Amino acid sequence: MQFSLFLKDLIKKRGYSYRRLGSLSGVNHTYISKICGGASGTPSPEILRKLSAPLCVPYEELLKAAGYLLAEHKPTYALDSGEEFYLRMARLTPEGKARLSDFLDFLEDWEKRQRREKKNAGKNAGPPGK
Repeated sequence: MQFSLFLKDLIKKRGYSYRRLGSLSGVNHTYISKICGGASGTPSPEILRKLSAPLCVPYEELLKAAGYLLAEHKPTYALDSGEEFYLRMARLTPEGKARLSDFLDFLEDWEKRQRREKKNAGKNAGPPGK
């Protein structure tokens, strides 16, 4: 399958317009349209990296579809922690994604409480020597 058709199908499955995907990924929507129309050729690995998270598709899958990686080979690049997180998240079921979202809400609340407690502890300490 041509990469342009592959990408167009992914965008359709997510229910995005080119403009929406562009907004989420930071890739110009006109360029996305040109890729999907076959007028632009294969995008660079950096563009594929930007598209992978909003499309909820592992970066490696986009690299394979674009012809940068052979299916039987493992990638030879290292992922940073954010990329690894997105790849793991993309493999979750919808239920798993909902549970992850709940956990992130909990974690954000916990961190806010920790910052508040630390701030209040500093205020209650008072000046030294009294």
